[in-house]
Amino acid sequence: MPATLVSLTGSIFMLGSPPMVHAACSLALTDQTASVERIVGSLRPDKAGQMRVFASDGSEFTAGQAQWMKGQLHGIQRECIKGDDESAAAQLRGVQELLKAHRRT
Repeated sequence: MPATLVSLTGSIFMLGSPPMVHAACSLALTDQTASVERIVGSLRPDKAGQMRVFASDGSEFTAGQAQWMKGQLHGIQRECIKGDDESAAAQLRGVQELLKAHRRT
């Protein structure tokens, strides 16, 4: 029983914790990444071929674009863990450019 309680407590803690990307990035990069994560995280395609997926800010993307952005966020996380802020920032700029291109005015 104690092992189950420890496992459950750890799971609850992990759910409430911020993503790992914040652990090793500069503060400025962390702030930029967090704002992008909120929008990209709101994209929930039902299927890969879905024509349109809407973000929490009302912007519209294809399911493929949503998956690409999520993959880029994982890449940013890997680069931050390695301590390569420059590479992480370059990937983040790509995601930001796509978000900006689709932003509703």
